[in-house]
Amino acid sequence: MPTQTEQKPLVRISYDEMEAYMMLPEPAPDQSYDIRMLHQALSEKGVNAGIDEKRLSAMISNKLYNGEVLVAQGTPAVDGIDGYYDYNFDINFDRKPKVLPDGSVDYWSVHSIEAVVAGQVIAIYHPAVEGKDGVNVKGKVLTAHRGREQMPIKGKGFSRMNDNLTYTATIDGKIEMQNDRIVILPVHEVYGNAELSAGNIDFRGDVVIHGNVESGVVIRATGTITVDGVVEACVLEAGKDIILRGGMLGGNKASVKTKGNITARFFEFTNIECEGDIQADVLMDCNVACQGQIILDSAKGNIIGGRVHAIRGIVVTTLGNDAEKRTEIFVGAGIEVHSRLRVLEKKVAATREELDKIEDALQQFARIEEESGVSYATDPRRTALLRTKIKDTALLASDEEEARKLRILAEGSRGACVSVLRDVFPGVVVNIDELKLTLRNAAKGVEFFKMPDKIATRPCYYESK
Repeated sequence: MPTQTEQKPLVRISYDEMEAYMMLPEPAPDQSYDIRMLHQALSEKGVNAGIDEKRLSAMISNKLYNGEVLVAQGTPAVDGIDGYYDYNFDINFDRKPKVLPDGSVDYWSVHSIEAVVAGQVIAIYHPAVEGKDGVNVKGKVLTAHRGREQMPIKGKGFSRMNDNLTYTATIDGKIEMQNDRIVILPVHEVYGNAELSAGNIDFRGDVVIHGNVESGVVIRATGTITVDGVVEACVLEAGKDIILRGGMLGGNKASVKTKGNITARFFEFTNIECEGDIQADVLMDCNVACQGQIILDSAKGNIIGGRVHAIRGIVVTTLGNDAEKRTEIFVGAGIEVHSRLRVLEKKVAATREELDKIEDALQQFARIEEESGVSYATDPRRTALLRTKIKDTALLASDEEEARKLRILAEGSRGACVSVLRDVFPGVVVNIDELKLTLRNAAKGVEFFKMPDKIATRPCYYESK
């Protein structure tokens, strides 16, 4: 009678090596399993971690044959969590007004200021959570992601408490995020009308008028100017945005100037200079110089009369009126920008050449000093060269900065066009760079764009946002 082969434990390891299973084939009547045999089978497969000794013993004592039993489990790595901040203010609010279902614009929806008071908690830091390494059934360490701490918040107008986790405002004002820095700036608020009898306003920060602005008032701010009511013939100058929830009745005496964007219900008989974009309902008999885009895409959007120039293009619902009032529209950088840029480029090249000559002359003085041992520090010729170098260096920096801004304008003007969503009337004059088109007939839903030798039209497919 042949001798029956001795049965051995069978071990299977999962694909990710995080689990090991064992099966005990049913032994012959004169055979049995012991713990040593089970451990030896696991060792032969490389399993040396996460072994469940109780299950091994149970397989033997309960004679669990011909079925797989989970006998070893690895420990998964637990990734750490990076430190993070909870901000108690809106860091990404939209400065654009909402377009209502009827096509009108809600200028009260513009969120211009996020205000805080001294002592208010503005941010709480949650420290990083340390990760925990794991191990598979073969004893290989599974490295966990280490939670990284964040840098402390930088900025001004707030302080960090003793727990090094809580940040509180130290002044009342407007809070905003500027390039990963939190800045709290003072806000000048007028609860009522800004009247001439109360004097002009010149403020380093934001100005908020919760009423109207009377004729003759001058308001200057390094930040944003926000007016809840109607603005009469006055002067507004802002370092950032200007938001007029009502509008402006300029009376041919008002001027508005800003380095940011402008949002207003309407402008009438006003001079406007804007380095950003303009969004409004109506521009009537205004002189506008806008380095960005002008958007009047509401149901009432209209430009009537005046001279309106937007370097990046214009979108308007209705252009001109049925009285055929002369309305001049300009888009693109224009001849002036390109001419000035060419002049500056020649001037910058000449200044650099002159500075190179000055530098050569100064180096020659240095060589003579070294060879002769005589100092020329007070030599009038050397002093004159140094003065000229200082003056030309400052002039060069100024010209290069102006040229840089002009290049940005020229680049942004490429492809600028005038999009009319609904009606355009005779009396409108469209200028794109050096080209000009005077409309003799009315049209609907057209876009004016530049071709090499003329201004052409095509259907307007602009969609209001």
